[in-house]
Amino acid sequence: MACACCSVHSEVPTLPKNIAEQLPKEYSLMAMQSGDLNNDQLIDYVVVVHKEDEKDIYQRTEQAPRRPLLVFTQKSDATFVLSARNDYTVYTVDEGGQCDPFLDSGEGIVIIGGFFTVENEVACGAHWTDYITFKYSEALKTWIFHKRIYEDWVMNNSRKPNADALVLRTRKVTSGKQNSPLLLRDYKRD
Repeated sequence: MACACCSVHSEVPTLPKNIAEQLPKEYSLMAMQSGDLNNDQLIDYVVVVHKEDEKDIYQRTEQAPRRPLLVFTQKSDATFVLSARNDYTVYTVDEGGQCDPFLDSGEGIVIIGGFFTVENEVACGAHWTDYITFKYSEALKTWIFHKRIYEDWVMNNSRKPNADALVLRTRKVTSGKQNSPLLLRDYKRD
C-alpha cells in the first residue's frame, strides 16, 4: 500500500506530464515522492533522475554520473516549476561498494510537511545509512540543509545467544543550525 510519505522504488512511478517534460535530457526517472514541500497546500514533487546506462559509463570511465535531485513545486494553475536542484545529495552507483546506496535503500525519499529526507544506505558487505534532510525556509523561499545522520554498523563479536548481529560503530549527526543557512542547491556531502 502506498502512503504519502514513502518512496516509489517498487512501482513504476508516473510523473505529471509537465514535470516529465522538464527532466534533464539524457536522464530518466529513478525515484519520486510527492507532498506539500513549501506549505502552500499544493502537492509538489521531489524527483531523482539518473542516466540509464550509468553502470556502463562507470565501467568505461571509472567515473559514475551524478544523480540529480530535483524539486518541483506546483503553481496555482496546476503546472509545475523546477524550484531547486542538487547533484550531490543522492549517492552515485559506485559509492556503496557492491550495492547501490540509493536504489537499494529502504525508502529513498521521505516527505513530511516542509521537510524531506534523502535516504542512502548499504546493507551488503558494509552496513551504513546516510539520511540527509532539508527543510523549507519561508524567509528564503527555498530549501535549506536541516540535518544529516550518518551511522555505520559492524558485526557483533558477542557470544551471547540473543545478541544483535550488528552493533553501532559510528553515529554522526550534523545540524544545519550550526552555520548560516546552506541552500539545497549548494549542499555537498563531505
